[in-house]
Amino acid sequence: MPLFGRKKDKSSGILKNYERVVEEGFEAAKRGDEDKAILTFRKLLRWVTEDYNKIVKLSEEEKAKLSELLTDVGEEMIRLKEFDIAIKILEKAKTINPKNFRAWMDIGKDLLQRNRQVPYALVCLREAAKLEPENVDAHLLLGDAYRVQGQLDKALAAYQKALKVDPDNEDALQKVLKIQPENLEVLERYIKILEMKGNKEDLLKAYNRIVSITGDIEYLERGLQLDPENKGLLMNKAKLLLKNDEVDEAKKIVKMLSEKYPDDPDIQMLYDELMPTHNMEEEVKEEIAPVEVSDLFGDISLGETPDISFEEEGSLQIEGDEEEGNEEKSENAEEEERKNEEKVLPKVAEETPIETAKESAPVAIEEKNEEFKEETISETSEPAPVKEEKLPYEEVISSAKENKEELIEVPEDMVTVPPEDMFMELYGLKKLDEAAELLSGMEDEEIMRLIGENVDVLKFVYEQLKNSGRKEVAMKFIEKISEIEPSEDNLVEKADMMIELGKLEEAEKLLNEIVKKNMKNANALYLKSRIMSVKGNDMGARNFLMMAIKFNPELKNRAKDDPHLEKYRDNDWFKKLVS
Repeated sequence: MPLFGRKKDKSSGILKNYERVVEEGFEAAKRGDEDKAILTFRKLLRWVTEDYNKIVKLSEEEKAKLSELLTDVGEEMIRLKEFDIAIKILEKAKTINPKNFRAWMDIGKDLLQRNRQVPYALVCLREAAKLEPENVDAHLLLGDAYRVQGQLDKALAAYQKALKVDPDNEDALQKVLKIQPENLEVLERYIKILEMKGNKEDLLKAYNRIVSITGDIEYLERGLQLDPENKGLLMNKAKLLLKNDEVDEAKKIVKMLSEKYPDDPDIQMLYDELMPTHNMEEEVKEEIAPVEVSDLFGDISLGETPDISFEEEGSLQIEGDEEEGNEEKSENAEEEERKNEEKVLPKVAEETPIETAKESAPVAIEEKNEEFKEETISETSEPAPVKEEKLPYEEVISSAKENKEELIEVPEDMVTVPPEDMFMELYGLKKLDEAAELLSGMEDEEIMRLIGENVDVLKFVYEQLKNSGRKEVAMKFIEKISEIEPSEDNLVEKADMMIELGKLEEAEKLLNEIVKKNMKNANALYLKSRIMSVKGNDMGARNFLMMAIKFNPELKNRAKDDPHLEKYRDNDWFKKLVS
């Protein structure tokens, strides 16, 4: 028994030293000496690592105090953008006190915001939400992590838990609407909050959305009271008027919008639908008006009546006294006839019957026969249409006018080739770099159409997707690959991708099946180690990693840089294992 009381607790002395160092670091940061602060906090991390065996002997109260102290330092290091050191310090904090909500939360939030180790961020945020189920921010961040991983159902469930805690949380309502834009209950609640806040811009967007979904006149009127000239609301009003057969009112609104927004395609489309060209019938009549004979042949002086007939080839043949006609035609008449013939009609084909007629009938005709006079349009009489039985050249002209689009040839360079077909062509030509470049710009739906039975193509696409971080689509390809070739290597690769997507339970189940068949599959054991690490089972992670490296020593290099095993890098057992 000591003379002046009990023996001094050395553990308490360690804690005081840490408190002193932390105070020095924060004072340096406060006076703007960030370099000094960073060096001080790095020193603290080194001390905590070296003294870990002493720290575990601290009382629970002292451990909790030290954990909070380290959490403060971790948050400050995040502010100073020393992210890697910050995460290591926070890891120490939650290891010393696994119930430290802030440490779990800070790690998950930082990793998620920087899009680093998202599956592990998800694990941390899930633990934080368990520790404080009434914390809205924990559920919101957990939902964000699930959404980044593409697990929308779980994301929605997390957001709903946040709303259960705080039904009027604007952030939570917005996040739910991103996944379920037509959730009327949430949308109406969101509108009430915006109305109370007086957020005009977001409120008008919300009014437009709910009117588009429900056609509710009340919300439409509330929106137009807020902004009588709102384009979206006026468009919705016009559509509602049309639905109720109030066409004239709808036309007024659409006409006004068309004048105000001439470049808006939606408005112009509705305008064209409601306002067809009023002269359309007149334009059609003018387009198919009967063709006058004088317009076809020019100013013709008729001599003896010719007989006009058409051969099978469709060329116009004129029989008569050619010599007499030639003698009487003057040079001026020939020039006048040429000018009139140039006015006939635009060329519709390379050679029309009219051109054939000019070549085969150079004789000027001086008189019109009686039959032709009846069909010829005089200067004083009404225009007379050609007989219903159309001549061959009239058939050509009529067809050309009525089917204009059929005469337009589509340029070859306008023909689009599906990107998946272009990819297959490049791959077949062994232009792999170009194929990879094309793949990087393709949409997910286009890439999915590449899934077939060719394993080589599947593996090439999978590697490109995996390396570019498109994990969701890559998962589809490795599933197909392992279905066609269910080898251990392919199944392990599938499990690896599952882990990246945060599907830990499915991955573990698959790996268990592999290990049961082959206890020496080093890659499967290695992935088991990663899962144990993410789940917080440090002993399991250590054992599986030791077995994996025993069967395949090359895995040491992978373990050194593996973010899932990063928290063990300062542990002696890990250093010895990977050395």
